[in-house]
Amino acid sequence: MSSTPPGPMADPDDEQPGSRPTAWQPTPAVPFPRPAPPDEPAVLQGLPVAEPQPAPAPRPVYARWGRRAAAYLLDLAVMTVPLLLALAYDDPVVAGLGLAWALGWFLGNRVVAQGRYGTTIGKRATGLRLVRTGTGLPVGAPGALVRELTHLLDAVWLVGFLRPLWDARRRTFADSVCETVVVRNGR
Repeated sequence: MSSTPPGPMADPDDEQPGSRPTAWQPTPAVPFPRPAPPDEPAVLQGLPVAEPQPAPAPRPVYARWGRRAAAYLLDLAVMTVPLLLALAYDDPVVAGLGLAWALGWFLGNRVVAQGRYGTTIGKRATGLRLVRTGTGLPVGAPGALVRELTHLLDAVWLVGFLRPLWDARRRTFADSVCETVVVRNGR
C-alpha cells in the first residue's frame, strides 16, 4: 500500500488512506482485474455469485420382465425344491422339516431380506432391487409381507405377473398397490 497523496503522480490503483480495500475499478492504466482482498466476499466485489444448483436425481432403470421372472423363479426353486424332496418321503417328520424350511425361507428371504435390503437371493443374482416409489428406499419387512400377500391377486388374475411387459414403470398389480418398483441394482 502506498501513501502517495492523490495528484498527477498518483497511481489510480493505489488505495487512498482511510479507504477500505475493494475490488478493482477498470482504468486505462490497469485494464485487467486485480485480485480482491481475501476477506471481501464476492458479493461485495460486485462479482456475480453462482447459486449452487442441485444435481438432477438419476432416473431409475426399471427392471425388465425377464430379469424379474428369473429372480422369482430362482427364489421359488430354492424354497420349493427342498420341500418337494421332503414331501417325497413317507416320513411325516421329514415332510414337516421340508415345510418348516419352505416357510422359514419365505419369511427370511422374501419378507425380511427383501424388506430390509430390497433384495432376495434371486434379485441379488440378477442385479435387481425392490424400493419404495417415492423415496427409493427399501420397503421394510411389513411392507414386503403386504406386497407378497398382494401378489396372490397377481397369481389369481395371471395377467398381474405379465403387467410389467406394458406398464411404464414395469410394475405388477402388487407393486402398484404397495407403491413399490423393482429397479436395476445401483440405480
